[in-house]
Amino acid sequence: MSEQASIRAVAIALLATVASQIFYITVVSGSENEMLRPLTWFAELIAFLVLATVSFALGMRRPDNAVLWTLVGISGLLNLLQVAMGLSMFAPAMKVSESLPELFDAVLAGAFFLYFLAKFTLGAAAVMLGLSLFGKGGAVTKAVGAICALSGLAALGLNLVAMASRADWTFLAGGAGTLVAAAFAAALLVKGRGAPATHPS
Repeated sequence: MSEQASIRAVAIALLATVASQIFYITVVSGSENEMLRPLTWFAELIAFLVLATVSFALGMRRPDNAVLWTLVGISGLLNLLQVAMGLSMFAPAMKVSESLPELFDAVLAGAFFLYFLAKFTLGAAAVMLGLSLFGKGGAVTKAVGAICALSGLAALGLNLVAMASRADWTFLAGGAGTLVAAAFAAALLVKGRGAPATHPS
């Protein structure tokens, strides 16, 4: 798999997670079809597996840019764990929620912490990539780089607050995470051959 193909695979995986998040909020959350939720989560699981695997491979292929791709890979890995918790632990914990409500609360809190941490990590990568693009290329590249960096800053701030605060920041932090995934994917695609994406310094 060529470096260009690997970068496109990362972008496509990120866009797939964005689409799944939108589908989950607009369709799954209000549906009575019990199969939609696990099917959507399994689709996300595959996308995050691709994201983590290819990103770590890119980091090993380009050690001069290992930090960027390692951050993206860690984000995918954290999301893998979070989705796996949802698929394997939510149902059993829900069954005993009346007698042991603390158990389900703990599982849910753990899953959301991983979710926020994954978006925080991707936000850090987006700031790195965005600043790299902003310093190179034409007006379109600079604009995409600025959007990527700003969305990364928003994801960093909101998801840090979500991890540290007991208040419900799920909607804002999750929205920032979805935005940064879309912006990061767009930045990779706009670069075409991805030279600055693999040489951010």
